[in-house]
Parts: sequence; structure tokens; C-alpha cells
Amino acid sequence: MTAKIEINSLTSNQRLLGSTRLNIAFLCFFGCAIIYSLRSNLSFAIVCMVKNEGKGNENSTNGRKIYECNNNNNGDIIIAQRHRRELLNENKISESSLNNTNFGEFNSIGGADLIIGEFDWSKQLQGQILGAFFFGYLTSQMLGGILAGRFGAKIVLFVAVLASSLISLISPAMARFHVAIFISIRALLGFTQGVIFPAMHSLLSGWAPPMERGILTGLSYAGAQVGNMLVMSLSGLLCRHGFDGGWPSIFYLFGAFGLFWCLIWFLIGADSPQTHKTIKENEREYILESLGKNKEIASPIEIKRRRPIPLYSILTSKAVWAIFIGHFAGDWGSYTMALGIPSFLNDVLGLQLTSMGIVSALPYLAYFAFINIGGHFADKLQQKGVFSTLNCRRLAMLIAFGGQALMLIAIGYCGCNQHNLVILLLILSTGISGFQYSGFVVNYMDICPELAGFVLGIGNTLSCLAGLLSPIIMGWLTPNGSKEEWLIVFYVTAFILIVGALIFSLFASAEIQEWAKEDFNYSSNKENEEEKQQKIIQNSQKLPLLENDITTELVLQQRNDWESERKEEKK
Repeated sequence: MTAKIEINSLTSNQRLLGSTRLNIAFLCFFGCAIIYSLRSNLSFAIVCMVKNEGKGNENSTNGRKIYECNNNNNGDIIIAQRHRRELLNENKISESSLNNTNFGEFNSIGGADLIIGEFDWSKQLQGQILGAFFFGYLTSQMLGGILAGRFGAKIVLFVAVLASSLISLISPAMARFHVAIFISIRALLGFTQGVIFPAMHSLLSGWAPPMERGILTGLSYAGAQVGNMLVMSLSGLLCRHGFDGGWPSIFYLFGAFGLFWCLIWFLIGADSPQTHKTIKENEREYILESLGKNKEIASPIEIKRRRPIPLYSILTSKAVWAIFIGHFAGDWGSYTMALGIPSFLNDVLGLQLTSMGIVSALPYLAYFAFINIGGHFADKLQQKGVFSTLNCRRLAMLIAFGGQALMLIAIGYCGCNQHNLVILLLILSTGISGFQYSGFVVNYMDICPELAGFVLGIGNTLSCLAGLLSPIIMGWLTPNGSKEEWLIVFYVTAFILIVGALIFSLFASAEIQEWAKEDFNYSSNKENEEEKQQKIIQNSQKLPLLENDITTELVLQQRNDWESERKEEKK
């Protein structure tokens, strides 16, 4: 028996259920739900905000839609869906701001009934309003990781969600005051939310032990899908029966939710186990030991201020670019599902928006389930030694992207009378893509735990290109909305997904990179450890050296281990 074994026995077998780290993950879960509800509420509310136009488009005859599958009994068109389709055909990028927003986003707003709004906004202006969020979001990604390192993720998340909530609360008044002001605050909303996910990644990298990263990270980010489902389920009711004209209630309700979350987060959130006030000491030791951190350091923020970020090393790392390419491919698939599938269902299959509304929440429910299932199984496979960490990440990416690619192509070959099969494939393709959270998403933490938030910010910035290009490519490839045109879209998306999975599998790593090993203050950690070991040796000299004395034997063994480590370090 050695001292090292005794130390490990004190910190191992820490149950996840009921732990502080799980509570932090749940807080992040609800935070993500709030963030996405504040992000996507406009995509529902705008249907109730604008006045409807009676004129048709090139795909209609006398106000009736011409579907490739002639199975629609009445062919009625909601003006909102027509606007969506025309914006896509005109190569507008506005809807890319709705990352992972919804399927059939106008369904819950009263089915196929026309809703008369109070604003006379053109289609082009509506596109600018919706796109304003995206352009603000693009500009602040890398800032999130930097701010989290400078001030701590807790305060960054608090300020960002608080600002987003206040913007939501004032949105109705600003929209009524002037549309330019409304566009400006939507861009500001995007800017404030751009810092959130890098900061949250930085937070989780300090809370999630390596063998629990899959489940804790997956649970945290799965809240986004709950936020989408909340908006879909409540917006229709609020639009018709809410106060202040109906649609403003959508902004007020989710803004209030955000303020409530900020209060809870301020009271019980923490940057790290070192700074949490009520965490049990054995859990704190378990987390910090698994991450290789010194529990005596008060806060990692003090460490991070002392060293510049190795930007050149980050941008020239093969492992980092493997993640970036996987990240881009995953976002391309998400944009295709969020923007393309609703139009495909309407253009080719002629599914009414009321029918789409019923199933619109199911893909997100499946996505939520697969994120958590994937994280659980990935962690179990690592813990039991079935797969290495790297092979778990590879397997998750191949399942997520390969499965989504195959099902997308299968959707394109479905016939006119196979609506149920299309819906099933749609649900499964969205759901199985959730395995990517056990792939590239947690891989940021594997290779650079101290810089995970900053590097994720770079990856998010680059993946925003998918939001710019995906709707443009879809509009260019589907001028007539025919089945053959949409099949090309699905093949292009499948190709990008497969290439992303293969490149990730070939070049990814699960080891902390050399530039990330040069910690912001590892020298301080070593000094503290040396002081600790010196005290142990001094105390050992005061102990009576009795024969067969276990305590003395342990102390002497620890001293010998420490001296051996010091010799290795000098070499």
C-alpha cells in the first residue's frame, strides 16, 4: 500500500447523482433553454407582428400552391411560409440566424389561418430583422473565452443572459418605436449571446472530470432543444391570447424566465470547484485530482491572467483543425435540417403546416434524448476500458454524421405516399446527430481544457460560415423546389457530413496538446506541491520509527516517490 493509493481511495467512486457538478450541469441546461428561447422567439412572433399580403408567387396559381405530390386538399398557404420560401430563393441569409431554431417554424401560430399583424414590413425588411441576430452573434464568439478567462465564466454568463433578457423585454416597445432600433437591438442580442457558449465551455472544462465529460456536457447543451420546444409550444397560445396585443407576450414571458435564471445562477453558480461555497470536500478533491489541478489555488482566473494565449500554436494544430472541420460539418447539417426540411416537406410532399406543427417538436425531443444517451454511453465505454477516449470521440462522430447523411438521402428518395416514413427519418436523422456532442464538442476539453472556451469561440466563428453558405446554396440548388433539386441538396449535405467525420477521425486527438500543457501557472502548482511534500518529510522526522509502523511506512514511501519524481523532472 502506498500513499498514492490511499489518496486515490479518498477521491474515487464519487457518485454523479446528487453531486454539485451535476447541479452545475442542470443550471447550464436551464440556461441553454433560456438562451435559445430568447434567440428563436422572434421567428414565431414575427408571424403575428406583420401584415399579410394577398399576392401569390411563382409557385402558386390563384392563391393555391402547386405541389409536386398532389395530395393537398385545399392548398392554402400561410403567408409566413411563403415569405420563408421566397427569402430562401432570393439567396437571403437571414434565416441562418435561427441556428437550430425549429421545424415548420410558423406552425404553432394558428395553423393555416392568416394572422393580421400591426407592422407593414416588406419581405426584405423581415429578412434584415431576422438576420440582425446572426451578424451580432458572429462578432463576439472569441470574446467569450477571453472574458471567461479574465473575469470568470460565472459573471460572463450572468451578464450575457441578463442583457439578453432585458433586450427581450424591451423588444416590443422598440419594434413599435422604429424598425431600425429594433434591428439594432436584435444585433445586440446576437452579440451578447455570442459570448455564452465559449464561456459555458470554459466553465464545464473546470467542472467535468474526463470520464464524465460526455454526460455533463451533453446534459448542459441539451437544454437548447428544450428551449426550442418551449417556444414552439407556447408561442401560438401567447400570440392569440396574450396581453398587449398578443405577440409582445412572447418576448415578455421568456425575458422574465431569463431574469429568474440569472437570480438562481448568481446565488448558487460558481466558476470552479475551488470557488464553490457548499461543495463537499471529497467531491472537490475528486474533480480537481481528475483534472490534475491544485485544490489550494483559490481561482483559476488568477492563473489565466499571467500568460498570453498561444494563438499561433492553436491555429497550426492539426487536432484543433480536425475539431473545426467537424464543427463546421455538424453546423451545416443542422442548418440544412432547420431551414431546408420544412421547405422540402412543403414543396415536394405538400404537407400542410398544421400537420408539420404536430411533429415539429419531435425532432428536438429526439435530439435531446440522443445527446444524453450518447454522452452516457461514451463515458461508460471509457470507464470500462472498452474504447480509448479518442476512439469514443471517433465513434460518436461517425455515428452522428454517417447516420444523419444516410437518412437525409433516404428522405430524398421517399415517395409521395410515404409521409410517415419521411417524418420518421426526419426525427431519427435529427436525433442521431446529437451524438456529435460526445464527439467534437467535448474534444475541445480533451485537447486544451484551460483554453476550451477560447478555442470553441474560434470554432463557432468559423462554423458561422455554414450559416452564411447553407441557405444560399439551398436557394441556388432549388429554384423550382422539385424533388430532384432537393435530392441534390441532401447529397451535398451528406458529402459534407461524411468528409467532416472522416477528417475528424483521421486527425483528431484526445491528448492535451503541448501548447496547452504549458499551463498559465504550472510553476506555482509545483511550488505548492514542493512545500506540501517538504512538510510531510519534516513531520516524518518527528514520528517514532517503530517497526511495522504503517503510518511511518506510508510517509517514507511518499517521500521516496516525491524524490523520484523530482529527479525525473530535472532530467
